[in-house]
This record gives sequence, C-alpha cells and structure tokens, in this order.
Amino acid sequence: MSALKPMKMMFTCIVFLSFCQAALATPISTSDVITNWTSDGSPVDGVVLGNWTTSSGNIVGTNNHAGSLTSDVSANSDFSFSVNSLARDNDTFGLVWGFQDLANHYRFSWAQDWGENGTGGAAHGLGGFKVIKEVGGISNLLFSSNTQYVQNQTYDLRVAGTVAGFTVQVENLSTSTLIFSESITDTTFASGSVGIHELYQGASNVWSNFDLDTSTSVPEPSMVAIFASGMLLIGIRRRMSKPVPSVG
Repeated sequence: MSALKPMKMMFTCIVFLSFCQAALATPISTSDVITNWTSDGSPVDGVVLGNWTTSSGNIVGTNNHAGSLTSDVSANSDFSFSVNSLARDNDTFGLVWGFQDLANHYRFSWAQDWGENGTGGAAHGLGGFKVIKEVGGISNLLFSSNTQYVQNQTYDLRVAGTVAGFTVQVENLSTSTLIFSESITDTTFASGSVGIHELYQGASNVWSNFDLDTSTSVPEPSMVAIFASGMLLIGIRRRMSKPVPSVG
C-alpha cells in the first residue's frame, strides 16, 4: 500500500465530515424558540410590552406587543437565518443578528405607520424598510427603502452572513415576489445571536418556520484529529501486515 494512501483516505474523511455537517441542518422547533431563546425589550427603543407566547404551533406576541426574542446559539459570519412572518398590524417588525445586546447588534425593521427614523427614534408616518447597525446604543442607518409591507400577507425574512458582511432578503410568500435582496459590507459584529423583534404591533405577527444554519463551518478540531489518527493507524497496520517479497 502506498504511503500516500492513508493521507488520501484522511483527507476524504475530513471532506465527507464537512459535507455531512452542512447537510444535517434542521429547522428550529417553536418549543425550542419559546423555551430557550431570550426575551428582551425592543431593539429600537428598549420598550417591553406584552409577552412572547405560542398559538397553534406558532410564535405570537400579546398586548400591543414590543420586544425581541434572540437565539441561545451564537452564529459566526458564515450563517443563514430565516423565518416566516404573517403581518397583522401596521407598525414595526423585523430581524436582529450579530446580537450582543440591545445596544450592539444589526437589525432590520419594516413598518407601515410607526417606524424607525434611522437615527435612534421612532414615530408615526415613518413606514418603510431600514437596516440598522446599533453600536453603543447609537443607531447607524445602513440601508433604507420606502417600500411598505401589506397586512395579512406572509413574508419570508432571511439574512445570510458572509466574510465581507451580510445579505438581507425579503420575499412575499403570498404572491411569490422577491421584495428585497440587499448585500451590505460591514463586519462590526462578526458573531452573535439572531432573532426577531416587534414594536407596537397591536395584533402581533404570526412567526413560524424558524431556521438557523450555522453548520457550514468545518468539523471540530478534535473530531478531525480522531479521524486523522484512525486513518493513519489503519494505513500503517495494513502496510506492516503486507508480506515482504522474498529476495533471490
């Protein structure tokens, strides 16, 4: 057996492990979200109104709801987070990611009436879509559009991290229309939690189909080491057990 064959086998196993790890990403159950994720104030102004709860297998808020719900898992730069949201009121909802705390994170907010102004405030008549970087409690506007959502329609909200920043996508599932696909270069928060938020949604959105994929990273070093050692040992044992050709 060639001395290079064990190394080839080891490399093949590492590639196979990486592929399997990426392929095993699964959706996050509603019970996991409501039990293990962290409930906090609105990332827009810190207000807490009502609570997050479950209804018919979905996540909803109560009492003119304002608040955030962030994951118990930290996502690095290479990730994808998506969730479906049925819009039932005319105020603000959106996603957060790279979340350290309410004063340090990325978010996007989408509103019809009561929305963000992009510099740390909110008021009536500020409908539209905004991507915000919050640093030390100071809001920095990264992207803005006047496009508003339509009530009683369901949207797929998605953010994907890249080495250079992130891409935000919004699709109207009710009409199969891509509303936004914006790539932004900014790496202030290379890792952090992800989540959802609402601000004064009197009839809270219906949140469903949570999916967080952080599995595109390579296998843990310990796993690679174990498999590498195993492949090398197998190769050495096979080489030692191979009969030595007789001479003469």
